[in-house]
Amino acid sequence: MNLQLLAKSASQLFSPPEICIKLQDLIYNPDSSMSDIAQLISVDPSLSARLLKIANSSFYSFPSQIDSLSRAITLIGTADLYSLALATSTPEAFGKLENKQHLDINRFWRHSVNTGIASRVLANQLDFRHSEGFFLAGLFHNLGKLVVLEQMPDMFLAVKNNLCAEMAPWVIERDVLGHTYAEVGEALLSCWNMPTNLLDMVGNQHKPEEAMDPAYCAIIHIASRAISQVEYQDEIGYDFMASIKPEAMALVKLDHEQIAEAVKGAEASSTEMMANMNLT
Repeated sequence: MNLQLLAKSASQLFSPPEICIKLQDLIYNPDSSMSDIAQLISVDPSLSARLLKIANSSFYSFPSQIDSLSRAITLIGTADLYSLALATSTPEAFGKLENKQHLDINRFWRHSVNTGIASRVLANQLDFRHSEGFFLAGLFHNLGKLVVLEQMPDMFLAVKNNLCAEMAPWVIERDVLGHTYAEVGEALLSCWNMPTNLLDMVGNQHKPEEAMDPAYCAIIHIASRAISQVEYQDEIGYDFMASIKPEAMALVKLDHEQIAEAVKGAEASSTEMMANMNLT
C-alpha cells in the first residue's frame, strides 16, 4: 500500500471545510484582529452555534454565560478556538462515507470524542498549554480507520475480522496493511496541511518515545488505550491498559488514578460534547 497515494486520494474526498482553512490563515496573520476572526466565524451560523454551545458547556464550566463569539475568542484564545472549530467541523467532511455498513460510525465518533476529552483532561492535569490541541489530536487519532474503510474496504474488513485478545489492533493493522491506522491518519492530516505537532501526536501515538515531542504523544498514547479499555476490551478481549508503555507513563509522570479520572471526565461529558458537535 502506497501511504501517500492513499492519503492524497482520500484528501480529495474528505477535506476540512473552507472556513477552517480561512480561519487558520487569519489566526496566523499578524495583522488580523479578534473581530476579524469573529466576523469570519459568524458567516457560518452552524459553526458559530457549535462553538458557543461548547463555550457554555461543562467542557469549560465558565462562571458566566458566553453570549458572543468575541467573548468566546477572548476567553478561549484564537489558537484553541481554531482547534475546536476544526474538531467540530471535521465529522461533516466524512459524511459521504459509502461503506458505513462495515462500521458503527456513531460508536467511532463517540470513541474519538472520548479520547479527545480524556487527552484534554490529562493535559490539564499536567498544566500543558493549549489543551484544546490535545482534544483535537485525540479526536483525530483514528481518522486513518475511516480512510481505509472508504478506500480499501476489503483491507478494513481483514483487519476487523482478525481482531483478537492475543494481539494489539495496531499490530494487526500493520500486518494487513503494512501501516497502522495512525500512520494513515498522519498522512491524511499532512495532505490537509495540518500543524507538525498534530501530525506528530497522531502518527507516533503507538511509539511516543520516538516522537518529536514525546510527552505530548504520550498523552494521546495513554488516553486512547484507556478509552479503548472501557469501550472495546469486553468485545475483543485485548487488554489495552496493559499495552500502555512504561516509557509513556514515565514521560508524563502520570499514575493510574489520574488516568481513571480522565476516563471518568470523558464519560461524564461526551454525550453533551457529541450533541454540541451535532454527532447525535
